[in-house]
Amino acid sequence: MREEKKPLVQIEEKLKELIPFKKIKIQLEPQIGPFRPDFIADVVFKNLNFKIVGEIIEQESSSLFRDSLSQLKSYVMHRPELVPIVIAKYLSPQRREECKKEGIYFLDLSGNAFLQYGEGLYIERIGFPNRFPEVRKGRNPFSDKACLIIRAMMREKKSWGVRELAKKICLDPGYVSRMFRELEKHNYLARINAKAKLKNKIEVLEDWINNYDYKKNMEFKYFCLAKGSEDILAKLKKFNIPDKIKYALGFHAGAYLISPHAVFNEVHIYVSDRESMDFFVNKLNLKPVGQGANLILLFPYYKHSVFYDEQKIKNLWVVSDIQLYLDLYKYPLRGIEQLAAPLIAGNDVRKTCQMKFGKS
Repeated sequence: MREEKKPLVQIEEKLKELIPFKKIKIQLEPQIGPFRPDFIADVVFKNLNFKIVGEIIEQESSSLFRDSLSQLKSYVMHRPELVPIVIAKYLSPQRREECKKEGIYFLDLSGNAFLQYGEGLYIERIGFPNRFPEVRKGRNPFSDKACLIIRAMMREKKSWGVRELAKKICLDPGYVSRMFRELEKHNYLARINAKAKLKNKIEVLEDWINNYDYKKNMEFKYFCLAKGSEDILAKLKKFNIPDKIKYALGFHAGAYLISPHAVFNEVHIYVSDRESMDFFVNKLNLKPVGQGANLILLFPYYKHSVFYDEQKIKNLWVVSDIQLYLDLYKYPLRGIEQLAAPLIAGNDVRKTCQMKFGKS
């Protein structure tokens, strides 16, 4: 028998508040097999009597969300008299669509609801904003240092021991061990004897994208005298950039070097320190501007991890494919369009991740 899940709220009260049932009686179902739903409720609505079976979604993890849908769907296949529903504080439009696609009804405490039973009950309320913005607790697996673990495990399809991975990414083994436990909580990690392997990579990247904000980088905007962005890249290729200058191209310029695809007007360069920044300012004779910038130097907020797995392309350093994905996914100036070049798979994040990084 699994440990009881603490409900988000008193389920009976909220169901009555959000859906006009005459009567609701919550009961716990004995566990049969590996799965037991969070609750089953006897419901009376007008002249209808039926049972709903529900799962409470308490974490933002895409992997755990999809596991809940899959288990609930499987459960009602053997008990077709039950009406499946998921309950959460808030379900995004994408997650509401996923519920509908899987034949699962939903209700969130922000006011969104979808429930149907026979011809006598049809409720659909959508468009309510999130009333419960997430306050992140515990260790953030997508923080600067922690995401080094994900980057390394995405890069190499293998199982890792704690000390082996810690040595690879130059982190303390104790820290890596603690983050392994955090990744397990989010259903991102599978233990194999004394080693661990990243699983559900598509869901990991989706959650990472939602967590990442390129605006946290510190921007310094400049104008470079050049015919266009390609001319700026040509100038950079001609320089003898010393090894001590730590830099990497990101965003559109980095993606363009991997596979030219879209027209863009700005070249973004991550730099590690003031010396590296001054090198480019002086070499390119850059002029600081408020508007009309065509070259942007960035002090990364991912200062430990942004240069991880950087790649040398056409004599210039470019950030990793994963970092390009993070940079461009929400970038307003044709970011999604440019993603189609280095990460061919169209605009759908799941297909893109599946194509580039694989399922396992």
